[in-house]
Amino acid sequence: MMAATKHGNGPSVGQDAILPHVSICQAAAEDRLRFYRGRSMLGTFRPGDYLTLEAVPIAAIRPGDVVVYRGVDREGEPDEVVHRAVAAGTGGLVARGDNNPCSDSVLVTADNLLGRVSHVERDGKVRSVRGGRWGLLRAWVFRTWRLTQRRGWRLMAFVGRWPYRGLRSSGLVRRLWRPAVVKVRVETENGPLVKFVCGQRTVARWWPQTGRFQCRKPYDLIIRRPGRGWLASR
Repeated sequence: MMAATKHGNGPSVGQDAILPHVSICQAAAEDRLRFYRGRSMLGTFRPGDYLTLEAVPIAAIRPGDVVVYRGVDREGEPDEVVHRAVAAGTGGLVARGDNNPCSDSVLVTADNLLGRVSHVERDGKVRSVRGGRWGLLRAWVFRTWRLTQRRGWRLMAFVGRWPYRGLRSSGLVRRLWRPAVVKVRVETENGPLVKFVCGQRTVARWWPQTGRFQCRKPYDLIIRRPGRGWLASR
């Protein structure tokens, strides 16, 4: 996960950020506390978690430890990053977010290392952050599960496509499910637009001049594409 302490306007939208958590009672420890936000370490951290850093030399970092270092964001701007060290590279440590498919482009070195994440606080409960071999195992299990989940949904969508199309063409659902759908004609700059409204929700749209038709699932099981003469008969 890319994470950063931004200056000026704060972290940009869509970037993972580690923001300093500062209060009067914690002012002396503000260099060791971070407020997490982002997505690339989801599964290990959640937005809103408080991370505690411990100052350690680069030689003490093991593959599997979660570190915070000065890196760059997606625009190449200086930023703070919290990721897991996964391997030793030439000139530094290779890091990657638990939820990221690729390793970071910047190596973790003695010059940019800010610390190792030792604890995380969530909902008032503090727990230690496991590193080393257990950390690598956790990251591997999570990444494998996410990959399997994504591929499983794609497979289900592909396999279920044909039965769904058959159900739609059969017209069976139209005989059993008859929600109140109201057709509303609207004049736009590009010509007439017909909306199909169910309750307070627009479930389908039809542009008569171009023939373009959009319909939300599962309403496409009951709403047919209007014919060319539909608008003239209304």
